[in-house]
Amino acid sequence: MLSGNEFVKKLGQENEGLFRASELMVKAYFDSKPSQEELTEHFIGRMVNEKLNMVGVAKAVANADMDTDPEELTMLSKQVLDEAIHFKLVKEVVEHVTGKPVDVAAAVLAEQSKPTAKGASLLSKYGELDDVVLSTYQFIAEGRAERNWDMMAACIEDEFISKRYARIARDEGFHSTIGARKLEKLCSTPEVQSRVESLARQMRQDLYEVCCANSMPTDEARQIFEEAYTH
Repeated sequence: MLSGNEFVKKLGQENEGLFRASELMVKAYFDSKPSQEELTEHFIGRMVNEKLNMVGVAKAVANADMDTDPEELTMLSKQVLDEAIHFKLVKEVVEHVTGKPVDVAAAVLAEQSKPTAKGASLLSKYGELDDVVLSTYQFIAEGRAERNWDMMAACIEDEFISKRYARIARDEGFHSTIGARKLEKLCSTPEVQSRVESLARQMRQDLYEVCCANSMPTDEARQIFEEAYTH
């Protein structure tokens, strides 16, 4: 059996197909020169995503066991604050693009009504929100987010937007590290490792489909994803 550290390292290597496919679709989307209306819808989706991430992680903090390691609670609480700041930054981006205030409540309702789940709302698909589910999601989803936000920052010519997106990318990398550190502790038995592998397969497929819906699917991205995960 692999050690927790070895298992998480292997899991990280296996995430690369999803990460590369996702960033290629993001690049294709921005290279297509979407209209201002399309960009506004895209940015609103990212804004709502950060809002939902903030709520999802805050629930995990609120529902944590009383004996949870204070260091873990500190890092999760830092992530809640980061997500709140990201929500603020992307809200500023939306208002920068449109030139008017955004109705956040209406935007959240509109996004939630769409068939493709966004952000931490995906967590409801995986059963009870325990440490294994949350840590696996953080490691994979936030790692993918880091790559996507980095790609968006590189593709967007507007400096007001690109600087904010680069800041968000750095934070997402930290959030992925939170998940990795917790998984190293949790994945100490074959049973937990098997469960994480199963969750990872589901999450990669779900996150790929989210990216297909939010960006621009390409044959190259599809081929990379299928080659990585079709066995």
